[in-house]
Amino acid sequence: MNQLKILPLAMLLALVPAFGQDAATQKLQQTFETAVAALNEGNIDGFLANIHEKALSFYSCGPTSGKEGKEACQLDWEQFFGKTAAAKFEPRDMEYRVMGSTGVAWGNYDVVVKTKNGREMRHQGRYTMTYTLELGEWRLVMQHNTPAADGPGGPRERSPRAGQAGS
Repeated sequence: MNQLKILPLAMLLALVPAFGQDAATQKLQQTFETAVAALNEGNIDGFLANIHEKALSFYSCGPTSGKEGKEACQLDWEQFFGKTAAAKFEPRDMEYRVMGSTGVAWGNYDVVVKTKNGREMRHQGRYTMTYTLELGEWRLVMQHNTPAADGPGGPRERSPRAGQAGS
């Protein structure tokens, strides 16, 4: 009978490390989703709240792509979202991974833009956000967004060799 009592306790203890990692992954997901919600509400300060002071931003169409700092991230998002009547960043197929003090959020996105004249456009692409755990909080250190080939900032021309094997 004692063995039946010990088995559930042993199983619970075996799962404790998984709970710790799962909690970190959940906090990473919450950090990402909170930033996206702030962005979509037009709350740029809320969006920037978890961005590291020396963060890097990479966009194929952003004016500050590859530049360091929170201000570069702010300028990219303000210039894009400020040119429209409404814009919404909609992540899809979201994935999260924690490896020690590094967290990564990635997936696909749609950006739905409603222009001042009422026209709606949809841009698609892929994002990767890299975080570091600093004083118990996830801080964004690198964001990378790549529009789909037919989106703004996507490849405008392809080399004739681009589709050939071995190129």
